[in-house]
Amino acid sequence: MFNAIREAQVLYDAKGRKQHVLLPFKAYQKLLEYLEDLEDLQEMKEVEHEKSIPWDQAKKILAKRRK
Repeated sequence: MFNAIREAQVLYDAKGRKQHVLLPFKAYQKLLEYLEDLEDLQEMKEVEHEKSIPWDQAKKILAKRRK
């Protein structure tokens, strides 16, 4: 993925300040996927200490909430 980002072009304003980055579309898609994966990992770490319950028990709880 990072090899594709090396193809990025930096666009400057009239004063020579970096303003934008132009990426190949595939590199952009990969970057978005990577960021989504990082978000998922962060969310998983936030709940990893929580106690889990068996799926059958969870189904019963959800069925009761629907009533």
